[in-house]
Amino acid sequence: MSTALAPPVTRDTGRLKRLGAAAGQKYALIVVFAAIVGLFSLLNPEIFPTVANAQTIASTQATVALLALAAMLPLVVGQFDISIGYQFGLAQGLCAHLIINEGVPAGAAILVTLAAGLLIGLVNGVLVAKVKLNSFVATLGVGILVLGLTQWLTKDVTITGALPALFTDLGRNSVLGVPLPFVYVLVACAVLWLALEYTPWGRECYATGGNDRAALLAGVRTERRTVQVFVFAALLAALSGCLSVMILGASSPTVGLGALLPAFAGAFLGATSIRPGRFNAIGTLIAVYLVATGITGLQQEGAQPFVQQLFNGAALLIAVTLARLSRKSA
Repeated sequence: MSTALAPPVTRDTGRLKRLGAAAGQKYALIVVFAAIVGLFSLLNPEIFPTVANAQTIASTQATVALLALAAMLPLVVGQFDISIGYQFGLAQGLCAHLIINEGVPAGAAILVTLAAGLLIGLVNGVLVAKVKLNSFVATLGVGILVLGLTQWLTKDVTITGALPALFTDLGRNSVLGVPLPFVYVLVACAVLWLALEYTPWGRECYATGGNDRAALLAGVRTERRTVQVFVFAALLAALSGCLSVMILGASSPTVGLGALLPAFAGAFLGATSIRPGRFNAIGTLIAVYLVATGITGLQQEGAQPFVQQLFNGAALLIAVTLARLSRKSA
């Protein structure tokens, strides 16, 4: 019988294990993303792993990605914005109505749409930060009002018609093979990442979401930060609506509610990656395209259209659970 002792676990060994576990959690979504791509590339080698398929996913999911970034911002300060889906629908309908039905120049229509989004975001922020209403209830109420406004504006019908070529080109062209909508998403993601991670404003937003009382005692203007994130979220939702019109060339009065679920699934799933336990822009972007890639792969394998709702619902439930566990262990 050997009497040799097992080598003691040194401080460095324990530290390496902790670093390895942290890295595994940090980049888990990327690994899963790569696995999904690899799986469907093997199952459907003639269609799935093509440049054209990647470009299609990157372009068609750009509006969802922008909306997920919009959903993420209030979550950073510990609030919900349930109205972003309805805001997306209003922005889409308003932009299309102004250009197609009213003959307003595209640039002016975009500015009016952004202004409407800013106003809605300001209302949400004031109701939550100043009036102290529950964010879920307040934004749900605002969302229903926005839905009614959208139905009135669009007469509850799809708006189609001629759009300026320059306007649609901004949503359909590519730069060096990269679809322009995906470029816009990358820019928005980079701006939000830098703002949240490397500026005093971002640190104050995270502090507000972590413990608003402690943040207030530390001198953070928590009410102001809360109003600001609701405004920025609304602007992103409005941009997403405008981009949707550029890509599709039309608007649908019922699109808003369907956009809400994948947006929140991306925001919560993203909180498990890159900065585990924290809602963050890069994680959100990865999560949106991971879910979209999985759905696309399944549909190309012959799955029924309803698989999208099943996949998004399952992703949201898993994401909320993992995000909660990550925040506890962070």
